[in-house]
Amino acid sequence: MRATTEIPLWWLALTGLWTLTLSTPSAPELIVGAGAAAVCAVAARSARRAMNGSWHPKLDWLTWLIPLPKAAVSESVAALRTVFRRPSAGKFEKVTVPAAPRAEHEARLAVATVVLGCTPGAMVVASPPDRTDVVIHRMLPGSGTLDRVTR
Repeated sequence: MRATTEIPLWWLALTGLWTLTLSTPSAPELIVGAGAAAVCAVAARSARRAMNGSWHPKLDWLTWLIPLPKAAVSESVAALRTVFRRPSAGKFEKVTVPAAPRAEHEARLAVATVVLGCTPGAMVVASPPDRTDVVIHRMLPGSGTLDRVTR
């Protein structure tokens, strides 16, 4: 992906994510967030190139974002209940991600890791290179977010 395409995409995603975290957005917060997102967008592209990554994301992965706000709230409540009942809750397990050409597979792993990180139901702990499985820490038995990104 060319820099003229990739950096603005990173910037839009990061600025959008930052804006979603603000309870009452103000002009200074939006300006600082947009500036920080620009720096991070350049760093993200540089990091991907340093790792010889060549991502080919699919447009339908954007549908993973639609249920995120509701899932974040419901899984947060469920995770808090679980942890208060049993502080050592959660387990590590391997989850298989559908096999695909390398560029698409790497993109799926990257996007899935970010999406899973937005909710406490499951979190990617390790993503071994050249493998189709990832190691996750599953806090809740039925994480809809995890189910969506592994289909």
